Amino acid sequence: MNRLDSLFPVRHRTIAGGIALGGLLIGALTLAGVLGATHRQQQAQATEAIRKTLPITATQPQLQAALLAEVDLPASYAPQLPSPSPRVRAPRPERCAALLGAPDELIRTAAATVATHPKARVQPSAQAVSGHRGPTLITQVLSTFSGDGALGTLNELRRMGQRCRDFNAVLDDGTAVRVRVEDVPRDRLPADLLKLEGDAYALRFTLTGKDRTMTGYLALGRVGGVLSMLREMESGERRGAVADLGRFTGLLEQAAKKLLPITLGGAQPRPQG
Repeated sequence: MNRLDSLFPVRHRTIAGGIALGGLLIGALTLAGVLGATHRQQQAQATEAIRKTLPITATQPQLQAALLAEVDLPASYAPQLPSPSPRVRAPRPERCAALLGAPDELIRTAAATVATHPKARVQPSAQAVSGHRGPTLITQVLSTFSGDGALGTLNELRRMGQRCRDFNAVLDDGTAVRVRVEDVPRDRLPADLLKLEGDAYALRFTLTGKDRTMTGYLALGRVGGVLSMLREMESGERRGAVADLGRFTGLLEQAAKKLLPITLGGAQPRPQG
């Protein structure tokens, strides 16, 4: 043992151990800094790759231009004088009745359900709505979402259609009806609709009241960040036409042709009128 150890044995060993430990800490921090820089660079590269592959969205004018216009409808859909609409007064506890309510409100309700946290609420960034009153009532809604909002909303609407197979509703004129919902077979859907993303699908409604039965159809599809909904319902009048699947699929085909240019990146359709 040297003289220093004999005079200050504990302090000398403590200082030596501290110097060694300090060296190790400096080496560890240096290594962590290098690894952290590499990780941040990899994150930046991944973020850039995601940004370049984000779903296609559309602006309000583009959505408006892709709606069906009067000129797109066959002659059998010639406008008629306004008459009472069979829109449903959906009681708040009866979520299924929303399937027959205002389509734009239905989409917003479904979108809000997708979020797992109030601060992550999903809502359309742009929305275009049109309605055509002829022998039947046609309503169309196109909504643009950011991120995965369009896909999440479409899947939520699909779940609603699967859960709501048999429910009660009340029409605007006070008529109580029983509603049955069925899937439209995919082989009955037009090829242009099936080109849309998100597994496009359609539902058939049968509304049975005290003295009348009405039918209707609802179809959904997705193009990138754009969600499309088209619905046809009987007017509820005895002189009105019955909603026909063959005719409805013709409307779907025309609607899909107007919507596809958004995802194909071609020239955008111009609004009619």
